[in-house]
Amino acid sequence: MFVKIALVSIFFALLAFYYPSFVPFLAKFAPQKPNPKNSRLFTPEELQLYNGNDKPELYLAVLGKIFDVSKGSKHYGPGKAYNFFVGKDASRSFITGKFGDNDVDDRVSDLSQEELRSLNHWVGFYGKEYKRVGKLIGSYYDKNGELTGYGREVKKLIEVAELAKNNQDLDKIKYPPCNVEWGADTGTRVWCSNKSGGVTRDWVGVPRQLYQPGQDYRCACVQTPELSANLKEYEGCDSTSESCFVKT
Repeated sequence: MFVKIALVSIFFALLAFYYPSFVPFLAKFAPQKPNPKNSRLFTPEELQLYNGNDKPELYLAVLGKIFDVSKGSKHYGPGKAYNFFVGKDASRSFITGKFGDNDVDDRVSDLSQEELRSLNHWVGFYGKEYKRVGKLIGSYYDKNGELTGYGREVKKLIEVAELAKNNQDLDKIKYPPCNVEWGADTGTRVWCSNKSGGVTRDWVGVPRQLYQPGQDYRCACVQTPELSANLKEYEGCDSTSESCFVKT
């Protein structure tokens, strides 16, 4: 049996070597790679049909990725609160909250980093809660299912936005925000505790003005009474005090 298989393989190899024009014919018999269902490509016109009326399924797209939200028909079905998103890619509306016919827009490259992160979280939500069924040919994917230039641009912007958030989180851990209170008689007081800023730790720290490029300063708890180009003491406050009154 194995000898026969080997001989057949040798025969086709020799045939392909001496008769290259025969290769396309042989390719028809080659095993085909499976085409994952989530690789199916939809035109905007095709996607529009999956609205619960023309077709029973409910599909929507976010950043060109198409999800089947049929199991959430009580939210996405005809006449329901989120039906606006069905049958189209209205990515921008996830951020703007505008749901008019003239507000359908999938362009998001001008959104802020925080807004891009929020939109990316929507993609994650749909990927977790619903089944992804394909890609939408248009702004994000071409007719071959590959990212377009715009799709690559938005993907990079989201990656940068997520990285910036990670850096902010690290900064918050290093310099936890202070507690703040205001009184009519005493004015504003800032102070540190081992849970201030929502960051639980085994140290308390002292209040400092933390300056960051392009931002107003914020009150940060510093573990050691250090000073640097971006850390300033509060005027009139003891450098070792855990509490300071802010002079205005």
